[in-house]
Amino acid sequence: MADPEVSQEGGESVDKVYEELIASSNELYDKKEYEGALQKYEEASKLDPKQGLAWYMKGMTLLKMSKFEEALLAFDMASKLDVNIIEPLIGKSYVYLKLFRFEDAIKYLKDIFVRTAETHTACLIGLCYVFMENEDEAVVWFRRAFEKDKVFTLKFFDDMYLELVLKDENITSDEKVAVKAAIDKLKKKLG
Repeated sequence: MADPEVSQEGGESVDKVYEELIASSNELYDKKEYEGALQKYEEASKLDPKQGLAWYMKGMTLLKMSKFEEALLAFDMASKLDVNIIEPLIGKSYVYLKLFRFEDAIKYLKDIFVRTAETHTACLIGLCYVFMENEDEAVVWFRRAFEKDKVFTLKFFDDMYLELVLKDENITSDEKVAVKAAIDKLKKKLG
């Protein structure tokens, strides 16, 4: 690997060029220009293959593009490069949620929760158990979240309903009412 302090063409160090590539990639990612962002993240990962940030963002971009298997590979590489960061684990959990592989998602989310004890992570674990129709475990995890941050947890329920139910045209009005009733039941159990 090249010494980061060694100048490239034009006198810039590898670190500086890497940072510039990441910054321009992030701009494209934020604009939802995923093909362009992916290309620049790939350039950055080739320029300095031992840094995990480009690999992680490459995984996030592939996730947005619904290229789930490729995203998992990128997250794996980011994790190998820095075993102490949790972001690739978060990315993997989102891939598994999208693939409806809830047990796999739970495995990564529990690892994240052990490290961070974040309310959002507890809510995501609860959500996985809801999808797996394990109401008792869902309540356990939502209760953990509720005890840490009641406002966030209640907002999570509302956001979950909005994003996963109301916006889904494949769900009938009757099903939407049933899901809302189930959410209200969970809220009462937590209250």
